[in-house]
Amino acid sequence: MQKNKYFRFLISNLRIIKFRFIILLISGSFASGHLSGQEAEDFTPGGRPEARIFTSMSATFADGENHNKFDIARAYLGYSYNFSQKFSGRIVYDVADPSAGNLKFSGMLKFAYLRYQTDRWTITGGMIPLPEYDHGDRKWGFRYVYKTMHDEYGFGTSADLGLSIGYKISSLLSADLTVMNGEGFKLTENDSILKSAAGITLTPSEDFSLRAYYDIMAGKRRSQHTAEFIAAYENAGLSLSGAYNFRKNNNLIEGHNYHGLSFNGAVAVNDRLRLFGRFDHVASVTAFSGLDSWNLRKAGQLVVAGMEISLAPGVSIAPNFQGWNPADSGMPFISRFSLSLDLKL
Repeated sequence: MQKNKYFRFLISNLRIIKFRFIILLISGSFASGHLSGQEAEDFTPGGRPEARIFTSMSATFADGENHNKFDIARAYLGYSYNFSQKFSGRIVYDVADPSAGNLKFSGMLKFAYLRYQTDRWTITGGMIPLPEYDHGDRKWGFRYVYKTMHDEYGFGTSADLGLSIGYKISSLLSADLTVMNGEGFKLTENDSILKSAAGITLTPSEDFSLRAYYDIMAGKRRSQHTAEFIAAYENAGLSLSGAYNFRKNNNLIEGHNYHGLSFNGAVAVNDRLRLFGRFDHVASVTAFSGLDSWNLRKAGQLVVAGMEISLAPGVSIAPNFQGWNPADSGMPFISRFSLSLDLKL
């Protein structure tokens, strides 16, 4: 009980400090961060539209049956605008396939935020892209083929209503703090419980990085905790990364813990062709019984392998194989052969 009170007290005061610090920082930028005459003349406010589409054709085989379909998994439509050299805004609408029953495509607001950015500071408020998701997404690099482990298995979402502060301490070290609703971008806040997160990224060299992340959502009786560690190597057309995720008391339910390991890599054959692969292992156990019973649907092993072909700037296709081996011994192995398309305008 005292521990939960301490967490709530810490989060409450941390949130107050963050907001006061942002006000002070922005006020200071107006007072002392004036542009030189030449810089002011060189900058012209402006914006641009953006669009990105994930689509695929796939054949799925399981237990002697097969299912074929064409699919548009995601369509992002948005606009970004630079008000000044430091202030920018972005709004993105997300049209998605709900993949449930006979439901039609659903649309929702994905991003709607204002950002203040300097050489060291990045402050973002509104419906924001979450730093932890962005980092993992960049290291995986093939979102149009398959979601990141962080997103696919429910360790976190790609966006949420909140406030994020990032600071580049040096060329080797950066840190970020985020306070968010904790409901994701599909739901509004409905329980008055906020999630607080912190991340730190170490880059000892240009081709190697380490990142540690932790978030807490403190409820009245118990707290949900999430941790992630990512190591990545990128150099000369080769990229390798490994991630470990752990969630304690999922959805504030005592003992509902699960964890996952993910390894992925890609190698460039030439300017237009890359080979990629990935392996995930996810296990969810009840602390008291040691059984997987509460979350068998998301427990198992995933294998993804394929090649990415760049047809033109902004247009890529990826023939790929996806295999899912469920932890539930009563469920069949699922094989999927897919041709995925990524279109960026």
